[in-house]
Amino acid sequence: MFTVPVLDVKSDPLDVLLAVVGYRLSMLADSNNEDFKALLTERKVTIEFASEESDIARYFSFDNGEFSQRSGHAEKADLTITFKDSMTGVKLLTKGSLPAFMTAVQEGNLSIEGDYSLLMWFNKLAKHIVPEIPEELKPHIQNAKPYVYKAQQFAEHWIGFAKHKLGK
Repeated sequence: MFTVPVLDVKSDPLDVLLAVVGYRLSMLADSNNEDFKALLTERKVTIEFASEESDIARYFSFDNGEFSQRSGHAEKADLTITFKDSMTGVKLLTKGSLPAFMTAVQEGNLSIEGDYSLLMWFNKLAKHIVPEIPEELKPHIQNAKPYVYKAQQFAEHWIGFAKHKLGK
């Protein structure tokens, strides 16, 4: 029986994204995906992601094929990636572009401490996070996109309305 682990997740967008990424990495580590498992073999690494502004931190530990994630700062991270704020982190992580990371470092929106080669390694892992969409489902997704767009506009309108009423 498959159970979902209880995670300490804050409502911050970066922490939510990192928790979901960690959950997916956990699924992949437990799967039969040989390409992914090969990336984990003989690796003992801790990678921390954090946001200065939001005081958010979450770290991923890889230990010879085993994976775990924790909320908070790691005791000793091999690589620490600190974003200036949560939304910068979300934008960079969802873009999945190493050049964008390097540009963010140059612009002061991101700092990296530790073994830079682990950034390349983690990028290889990240390519497995988004599952392939089966061909037979692609037309259904295309059909749903206009409705998703309308729902997004509707949600943005009411979020803006609520912020206005709350004085934010």
